[in-house]
Amino acid sequence: MTQTVIKNIVLFFILLFSVKVYSQDQIIKSGDEWFFYEDGSLDTKWFLNSTDYKNWKKGITPIGYGDKKVVTNISFGSDENKKHIVKYFKKSVTLHDPNEYLAYGFQFKRDDGIIIYVNGKEVYRNNLPLGTLTDNTLAIHRIDSDKESEILFSILDVEKFKKGSNIISIAIHQASQSSSDCIFDFDMFGYKDPKILSDLISLKSQKNNELETQVKSLNTNLLLEKSALQLQVQEARSENLTFILFIIILLFAISIGVIILLLVNSKKKEQQTNANIDSLMQEMKVKDQELMTLNTKLLHSRQYFKEIKADIKGLKNNNESIIKDINYHINTALDNDNDWINFQKHFDAVYSGFYDNLLKEHPSLSEIELRHCMFIKLHMQTKEIAKILLIDPRSVQTARYRIKKKMHLSEETDLRAYLLNLI
Repeated sequence: MTQTVIKNIVLFFILLFSVKVYSQDQIIKSGDEWFFYEDGSLDTKWFLNSTDYKNWKKGITPIGYGDKKVVTNISFGSDENKKHIVKYFKKSVTLHDPNEYLAYGFQFKRDDGIIIYVNGKEVYRNNLPLGTLTDNTLAIHRIDSDKESEILFSILDVEKFKKGSNIISIAIHQASQSSSDCIFDFDMFGYKDPKILSDLISLKSQKNNELETQVKSLNTNLLLEKSALQLQVQEARSENLTFILFIIILLFAISIGVIILLLVNSKKKEQQTNANIDSLMQEMKVKDQELMTLNTKLLHSRQYFKEIKADIKGLKNNNESIIKDINYHINTALDNDNDWINFQKHFDAVYSGFYDNLLKEHPSLSEIELRHCMFIKLHMQTKEIAKILLIDPRSVQTARYRIKKKMHLSEETDLRAYLLNLI
């Protein structure tokens, strides 16, 4: 018995066991009809159009070429050695009540890389690089024959779907233009069993961990780049001093006219050096801005944990230990204050001196009130601040009134304008 057959048998029993564990409805199954585009490339925003696909060809899954499991064959282009890198697929799914289920699951096969969008928003990518994908973006790894039957699985919360028609858009990317085969197959399930929430929370925690890893990686890269930039600044200053010394030596041997010419050249080079230093410092500031944006996303994720926790309270489950365990993990994530520390560090890098000056001018402000001021400085709306701080929007308004009172500001003074002008 070959390894591939053994793997398929194991996958079958895993799927069979999953069906017994979770109550589920199959919404899309292998063998359903999909629209596909095989005539070359589309623009990078192809997944945002909800009507263009109706002119595409249709076929039942599995769809692809060069594989005996394919039911609907798709063209790879006119040149066998320069095949189309990307294949596009779309399908509309009607949900009368998305909240009928606690979560949704995707189960699929791909060869080589895959990216999935729901209603124009990315929800999953595998074996593809980060960033915007184009028709020339290759999959990271080639999926060999022993992995072509691998079944991937992902869980999504109900917020990704809406009542009525939901457009699922999928792109399959090849690892090379000479790829011998391509395959796409897809199933979608709706889950009603509360136990699926544990897997959903684990998935969200994993995504948060991946985001934290990216932030840490960016921090490390930023430190390295800062060190390199500082070294470049030092070298630039050293070169400038050497050049000036050279000019001083020449001053004793050349005429007044040559001296003036050298001074002009020296000034131009100094201006260029300062311009280069300013440019390097601006790049550092942009990277701090990107890091602050990532930390803001991490803070937003805390609100999702709170909403999940509120939903869990309304569940009726005889196994209280499961609910207790889920709440423990959520509380652990909510009590973690590292996100605030990272956010404040990168905020200070972008708005240099703001936090210290604010605390110096108004030492009576509490830590929570200082955070309010930082969010106001970032032009964040009341609802956004309320979500991040896990409070009611009315409490945000009350906090602003209390902050103005502590700052001894008049009623006519706008708090946002005051903070924006504070250096």
